Amino acid sequence: LHFSVRTGHPRFVNQLFGGSDPAAIVGEWIAALSNTSMYTYEAAPVGTVVEVALIKRLCDLVGFPEGEGVFAPGGSISNLMSVLSARQRAFPHVKQHGLREGERPVMFASAESHYSIPRAGIVCGLGQEATISVPVDEVGRMRVDELERLIEEQKRAGRTPFYVAATAGTTVAGAFDPIGEIAAVARRHGLWLHIDGSYGGSALLSKKYSGLLAGSELADSMTWNPHKMMGIPLASSATLMREPGHLEAALAMNADYLLHEDSDPQWNLGDRSLQCGRRVDALKLWFAWQVHGDMGFEQRVDGLFDQAQKFRQLLAERPGFRLIRDQEGPNVCFRYLPPDQRDAPAAERPRLEQEATIRIRSELAREGSFLINYASLDGAATFRLVASNPSTTDADLAALLDAIEAKG
Repeated sequence: LHFSVRTGHPRFVNQLFGGSDPAAIVGEWIAALSNTSMYTYEAAPVGTVVEVALIKRLCDLVGFPEGEGVFAPGGSISNLMSVLSARQRAFPHVKQHGLREGERPVMFASAESHYSIPRAGIVCGLGQEATISVPVDEVGRMRVDELERLIEEQKRAGRTPFYVAATAGTTVAGAFDPIGEIAAVARRHGLWLHIDGSYGGSALLSKKYSGLLAGSELADSMTWNPHKMMGIPLASSATLMREPGHLEAALAMNADYLLHEDSDPQWNLGDRSLQCGRRVDALKLWFAWQVHGDMGFEQRVDGLFDQAQKFRQLLAERPGFRLIRDQEGPNVCFRYLPPDQRDAPAAERPRLEQEATIRIRSELAREGSFLINYASLDGAATFRLVASNPSTTDADLAALLDAIEAKG
């Protein structure tokens, strides 16, 4: 522990997760003590009931009243399961026989979507080129007009569009794709619509910010990671389906040494999962929900959005700092120039800002005072603060800016 990164520290603002939840940690301990696997009700009766109840609750929040799902070890696996389900619906023969000669499936995701989407295409045997990047607008949201154009273009090239991923909370800019508009295009062309809500799905818990996911009920599937905004320990990821049966259609193997004839398939989750052995990951979320309730989680989510907005205000008050893009989520992307570089020609600023970002960030990480990430955005390296820990105070945010100025 001494030599590990303290991800629960209020000055860890590096990834899309942070903080800690004692109730969830107790749930994690009990899951380890029970040491069971979530493939059958017989092996994990309590875990199964808890998971089914939580999946129902999450589905209701998304707008899937008849939906089903399963917990997975992270958003990347949940996204992969959505692609597998979509591929099975579009090509029903693929599970038994594979793709036929001449079949050329293609998928679509925004240019700033998570890398797990094209990687899912690789795992499914479609190749990285089968995922078409859709340009984004000035905020980072998928451009629906470009999606329509690219679908038509791929059809003319003899390919078969079958899947589009809308992102609710992009990794760097925190943008929310326009789900309702994308859904209309997907319906018109017969595409499976998935929402990668790994990061931003938790905004559905907030009356104030749930509008960012307007139209979620129109999707076929969604990924939601409670280990991000909801503060549950890694990993806690839900794969949610609007209609039951798709996961089994794509993944079920009916292993008779696990799934016996006298067992109820409604309560045996093994054939809905990509895994066989699977931890009782639902328990930590269950414990946390008992403690915080809907209202507690709503306050947490609202607080993280407010924290990011406060940081933007602090940035605006200090010379040398520049906000990159208008942003919707609890991410803040910004750059900084030291005083002796602020008179540089405009053409030189991106290079100078990039150098300052990388060097200052490395110094802060090396001394252990703050851990803040950087990423490429609009052509240059950019600081990315993630508001993920409710215990991060305004004083912590101001101290980060002080530290950047001092290193500059």
